[in-house]
Amino acid sequence: MKKKVALGLVGLLLIVAGVGFYIFSEMQKRQALSDVEVSLADVVVKDVGVSTASLDIKLKLSNPNDVVATLDRATYSVYGNETYVGDGEVLEKVDIPPGGAKTVTTPFELSYIGAAQVVRDYLTQGGHITWKLKGVAYIDTALGTLTVPFEVTVSK
Repeated sequence: MKKKVALGLVGLLLIVAGVGFYIFSEMQKRQALSDVEVSLADVVVKDVGVSTASLDIKLKLSNPNDVVATLDRATYSVYGNETYVGDGEVLEKVDIPPGGAKTVTTPFELSYIGAAQVVRDYLTQGGHITWKLKGVAYIDTALGTLTVPFEVTVSK
């Protein structure tokens, strides 16, 4: 009888330790993702149409942590000289290695209506545009979805 109670207590202790380790691991992933540095690597024009232009926006994700940071997906809005020009999404899951970086390419449809002011600024300011990406990165866990907001500004 004492052996059954002892085995039951050991089993319960192992379960509690396992759940505690899982929660600790998920907290590390969240912290690692919130420390990831997002920068604009490139903007490539793929196609120019009558009312829109198709772009590929390349985001560089750098992980300064000593643990893997996992990005399940992200949504973002793009602004040129503070003028809203559209939205984009990163739909692929990305594991960013410790101390490393990954570049993610995301399609983006630029509406000329929203970009007219940016083009005017570009022409009148000698080819200078300040691009801003504001968004939210998501990491899915068994405990729910964690969100990490980000903002990147690049002048070109």
